[in-house]
Amino acid sequence: MNPDTKTMERFIRKKSLEELVGQLFMVGFEGTRFNSDLSYFLKKLHIGGIILFKRNVEDPFQLAELNRELQEKALEYSSIPLLIAIDQEGGSVARLGPPFTQFESQAVMASSEDPEVKIRHFAQTQARELKLVGINMNLCPVLDVNSRGPEGLMASRAYGSDPWQVARLGTLCIQEFQQAGIIACAKHFPGIGDTDLDSHQDLPIQLKEKTEMERVELIPFKEAIRISTEAVMISHVRYPAYDRQYPASLSGSIISGLLRKTLGYDGLVMTDDLEMGAIGRHYEIEEALFLAFTAGVDCLLICHTPEKIEKGYFYLLNKVKKGAVPEELFKKSLMRILALKQKYLQSFFPASEKQIKDYFLMRK
Repeated sequence: MNPDTKTMERFIRKKSLEELVGQLFMVGFEGTRFNSDLSYFLKKLHIGGIILFKRNVEDPFQLAELNRELQEKALEYSSIPLLIAIDQEGGSVARLGPPFTQFESQAVMASSEDPEVKIRHFAQTQARELKLVGINMNLCPVLDVNSRGPEGLMASRAYGSDPWQVARLGTLCIQEFQQAGIIACAKHFPGIGDTDLDSHQDLPIQLKEKTEMERVELIPFKEAIRISTEAVMISHVRYPAYDRQYPASLSGSIISGLLRKTLGYDGLVMTDDLEMGAIGRHYEIEEALFLAFTAGVDCLLICHTPEKIEKGYFYLLNKVKKGAVPEELFKKSLMRILALKQKYLQSFFPASEKQIKDYFLMRK
């Protein structure tokens, strides 16, 4: 189904600013059941997306029930279904344990005898299992090129050290997920495969020149854009060749300039978690949110702290009300989010308990 622009514009005009600003946020939470924090996020902040972690998962039945209640409450409070996302890359970055199918890392899949077969099986199986429990977005694949050998920070999570191999396998993964009805996300633009500091801890700086970035890091992302990846996640790394002041996730030069204007990408742009050390150690959450959004980000991730979610939401809402956010920028982000939901969330509830039971019993 092609998103209907005029319908979305009419829909936006009927909504309050409070409801619309909430659509820009994707948030995490504690617990495995619908709780008071989630009720507050959906009823008062009108949050548009939820990200799940291991801490939120017990088994397929609990997860499906949680996601069903999340969607029911979102519809009750705002009439807009939720993006429900997870990091399910395989290997060490997999939030769903058994009985969900367990997969090797991207690096292991890429080095196998027939990586295309492995990746197709991975994406098709993951897509089926995610849809069963009501998850509609996988923050995968990693398109970083591992330039640091076996000890590199991204060694196990990357498809390899050859940018064209990463591009070939990454685009295959994206296409398989999206054909199966799951939103894929290419990450971490413009590439973190040659960094030596983990952005969970502090802010890495990548000193490569633009020509070298174009020769290596940007190739997989250019290919992902060519085959229409639905989402791109921006890294929390500073690239002085593009922006001497801000990390990529807060940089208009990198998001609105390099990604949107130069590479021609007009899909959903999202941050990595804005509570990670690379941002949290250097910026207050309010400043980080405002910089990221005005730089061109559509979807703002805050994955842990309810107080930061609340503070960030009201700060950005106030900025929008005061006209500090360009109206056209705000509208374009809303249109991208709603278009993605209209395209992928035609059927967003989990499967029945019987269907989930039958699937996992059949696999034993």
